[in-house]
Amino acid sequence: MNKYIILLALILPGVVSAENESKSSEWKGEGELGFTQTSGNTDSESLNAKLGIEKTHNKWTNKAGLEILKSSTDGVESANRSVLTARTEYKFAEKTYIFAALRYEDDEFSGYDYQSSLSFGLGKQFIKNDNHEFDASAGIGYRQLKVSATSQTSNEAIVTGRLNYQYNISKASVFSEKILFEAGDSNTYTESETSLKTQLNGNLASKIAYTVKHNSDVPVGTEKKDTVTTIALVYSF
Repeated sequence: MNKYIILLALILPGVVSAENESKSSEWKGEGELGFTQTSGNTDSESLNAKLGIEKTHNKWTNKAGLEILKSSTDGVESANRSVLTARTEYKFAEKTYIFAALRYEDDEFSGYDYQSSLSFGLGKQFIKNDNHEFDASAGIGYRQLKVSATSQTSNEAIVTGRLNYQYNISKASVFSEKILFEAGDSNTYTESETSLKTQLNGNLASKIAYTVKHNSDVPVGTEKKDTVTTIALVYSF
């Protein structure tokens, strides 16, 4: 993981220096928080939180995100996941860009202690109008995996892809579909998130999302697919 941080640190200073820190390049973002609790025949708690920030200036766009999911049933932990992402894009044509991306996932119940990746590639915004937005990117990279049961670490080359679709149903409602995959020799990881966000008041909105995660190769006793349904409040800033 340290090598990824070093490489990203080499990339970002050039981006920051290129932006010249003007008022038009201030950070913007969204924070999500959801919590549910049940008691009686079954006692359960679930917490999901997300933070995403983004900064665009001239031809550069920088993004970073943090996701946390924790849940327990009858006092027994059933989910414990955290994901950290960072991405830099440089638009060299009207709708086409190159990117560098870092992703680190720690999911206690996936069979892996962690999955971390660094990738580079090409992306394009195919559609952007008042109702629809569609963006796709693909690239190659490097991934490191650590198996929980054996503590064995593997390193491999990967092919990555990302699809983002957004449908503005109305001024107050937005439907989104996001798909990510990382394919290597030891494992192919895919993740899709389907969500509906509804504006409540000012910067505050509600969001319901359904996420499906799938690992093609997992240790014995671990399910390949996980699904998560979340309801959260979203604050934009």
